[in-house]
Amino acid sequence: MRRSVTWAELGSLARLAPSPHNAQPYRIRPRNDHRADIVLLTDRLLPREDHGNLYVASAFGIFAATLVRAGLHFGVEVCVTADPLIDPSRLEYAGPEVRVGEATIRGAVQAVEQARLLDARRTSRIPYDGQVVEAESILAFTDVASRRDHRFVSYSDDITVRSVLRLNADAIIDNLRLDAEREEIRPWYRAGETPAHGDGLWETPMNQTAWTMRAAFDAPRVVGAPGIRQLARWSYVRTQRGTRHVGLLCGRFGRWRELVSAGEMLLELWLTMAARGVYMHPMGSMLTNPRYAREIAARFGVGDCWLVFRFGRGAEPPRAPRIHNIVISE
Repeated sequence: MRRSVTWAELGSLARLAPSPHNAQPYRIRPRNDHRADIVLLTDRLLPREDHGNLYVASAFGIFAATLVRAGLHFGVEVCVTADPLIDPSRLEYAGPEVRVGEATIRGAVQAVEQARLLDARRTSRIPYDGQVVEAESILAFTDVASRRDHRFVSYSDDITVRSVLRLNADAIIDNLRLDAEREEIRPWYRAGETPAHGDGLWETPMNQTAWTMRAAFDAPRVVGAPGIRQLARWSYVRTQRGTRHVGLLCGRFGRWRELVSAGEMLLELWLTMAARGVYMHPMGSMLTNPRYAREIAARFGVGDCWLVFRFGRGAEPPRAPRIHNIVISE
């Protein structure tokens, strides 16, 4: 007889779901052996940077899709439904914990191994190998996005790639000069040896030294001063050498249902990349800053771009820590 699968087992894989600033806000709160609430811990929101909580709301879709895959890995069908009444823009005012959805274990299915692929999907901030990703893979990525009514747009010419990398560096420098945004994200940037379990953005997975991270937060106006700014930009772009592709994801990204669907698609895209040995590095700073979002819209002729990223192949990037336990027990 097949044994029952526990929420702890499902959570052991669902915890690998990526989230903004690796500040995973979603938890599983079991109601019984077969039903659980998905709750959001609002002290992990980033409302000053993530305007309207759009990206953390889309991360619910990422989390839900990861939980479904966790079920497949253990041989059970898991269904996740989002609460239709959620208003992403009001999440930080809803108390310490918000029920955003429900997960149900519906029964046994044929097990399909998922753990290796979920672990292989990593953000890669290290240099890439300088090789062009083949057209067959680009078409596969385009198809994943189009099935959810989004557009995957990629560029591989040197002028566009270099200009986007420089623009991203400028966006990071300028965002750190915004006091409220900087202080909101400061606790999530951490120096020292990367722990096996945890959260936040650590220096090794970030491909940064401790002193550069400290300087960026402690002296942002000095880093942004003429001369030093150019040096900081050059230094950051150098960590991204070997990049031959930049990409955009475009589509509906405003209402709760749209955000959940976008997140589900993003996980599918990321895993499709991982299966083909391709890594992605999202450049979030360019679209959370209205000035740079307008620049991207004008430069590429798009009014609905919600993610800019570089992608390619290279060495396996360092593993970012993940919270050891995301199941809330009473």
